[in-house]
Amino acid sequence: MFVRRKNPLWRGSDRFEMVMLVSLFSLVLLGSPVLAWWAAGASYESDQRAIAWERDNLREVTARLDGTESDRRSTPYSAQASWTAPNGVKRTGLITVEPGKGPGDEVKIWVSNRGDLRTKPGDRNPVGKAALIAVVAVATVAAAANGLRRIGMALLDRYRARAWQREWSEIGPRWSRDHRPFS
Repeated sequence: MFVRRKNPLWRGSDRFEMVMLVSLFSLVLLGSPVLAWWAAGASYESDQRAIAWERDNLREVTARLDGTESDRRSTPYSAQASWTAPNGVKRTGLITVEPGKGPGDEVKIWVSNRGDLRTKPGDRNPVGKAALIAVVAVATVAAAANGLRRIGMALLDRYRARAWQREWSEIGPRWSRDHRPFS
């Protein structure tokens, strides 16, 4: 690919190949860090907003199991419970109960500010997720550039084969005893 420019065998397709490969390499080298920085920053900010929303809108409250439930010791089960919402309203509903809990026991649950049941906030790692997204962004840019390189090389090779066939159909009969054109 990198030959002396004065070489008479250097074709226009060779120059195009060099420009294409240098452009793709520059795209990966310069574009992927920019994309990784942007994607990681967007992911980090999104996680920070989600953490802030959970902190402002979710509360852990104590619910008291109601009714008479059969003894279930092996798997979590659903049971009727009542609790007081953060805004002071009494609420009831079905909650998931760990094995060994029975009627009258207290269970910690997560609710919204209005008292609606919610799942426990997840353990978030914004920095780890942002780093993973940055790595995926770099890998995606590299894979896309490699795909474009392969497509470009396939098209160039097809162009070169056709050009070689055209030139050989002109030159070939002069070198052989058969004076019919090649096709």
